[in-house]
Amino acid sequence: MEVLKIALTGGIACGKSQLGGFFTKFGADVIKLDDISKQVTTPKSKGLKALIAIFGTKILNQDNSLNRPELRNILLETQENRTIIEEILHPIILNKMQEMIEKVEKSLVIVEIPLLIEKNLDYLFDRAIIVTCNEKDQLKRLKKRQNISENTAKTLISAQANQQQRLKLSSIMPTDIINNNSSVASLEIQAEKLYRTLECL
Repeated sequence: MEVLKIALTGGIACGKSQLGGFFTKFGADVIKLDDISKQVTTPKSKGLKALIAIFGTKILNQDNSLNRPELRNILLETQENRTIIEEILHPIILNKMQEMIEKVEKSLVIVEIPLLIEKNLDYLFDRAIIVTCNEKDQLKRLKKRQNISENTAKTLISAQANQQQRLKLSSIMPTDIINNNSSVASLEIQAEKLYRTLECL
């Protein structure tokens, strides 16, 4: 059976995970690349060993797990650091993603993928869902979620594609837009309506 592969993307702190959670609630198989990223950087993993070889043990916590805030700081320091980290982790993450997609037994799978546009990964999917929100809410959510300064939050946001760039995806593939400027209840209603439509494709 051919599985319909749907990319769920959007800016950091716009609500991808929350939307993905609703899709799971309604019966969808949802694969989260952030979760895969954590899986492939566990202690003694290939991904973590490769990072240590470049950046040293300063990226480790006392229990030898990855110190994610420290790695984030290193990533934000220079474009070279970002490129190195992405070249190490992205192939491992995408390989694991493909393995998980191949095991899906339903008619569709939703993959929560933050950097779909930035890394030109649209070719891996049949459709896309973009979750959007206004910049004020995005900044507020990000600062609260990661307990970071406004400047750091703005740096993280500016490192990604902007909303206008993401919306150009609709010229490449069938794309649904979910607006997350309102309440959680509104997001859930939009999620259920869209998922029921996708089930019928």
